Amino acid sequence: MDARPIENAPYGSEKYDVGALTQEQQKKLNEMKIRRRIENERYMQQHPELQFMIRDFIRQACLQRPENVREFASSYFTHPLLEKRIKTLTEEGVEEANGDMKLITDQIFQK
Repeated sequence: MDARPIENAPYGSEKYDVGALTQEQQKKLNEMKIRRRIENERYMQQHPELQFMIRDFIRQACLQRPENVREFASSYFTHPLLEKRIKTLTEEGVEEANGDMKLITDQIFQK
């Protein structure tokens, strides 16, 4: 039976090497993880376009179900009209920007 520390237990880990870190190291690691998560949340709040871009990419991938997801991602994120698409999504909202379009094509980037 594994001895699991009660204080400063590793955050986000189910299995871990109990003796790898001292309690002080584990405490500092947990605090660093919390700070990093807060920083990431602040960054995401400052850049809402990032959430729109990720949501749109996932939506398009699920709609198209490409065989080669890496190639699809490369095409999506390097499309010359991506910046315009994300600006439209951010300003007008997802539903207005998507309209009846179901697949990612040059047409969705034109809106």
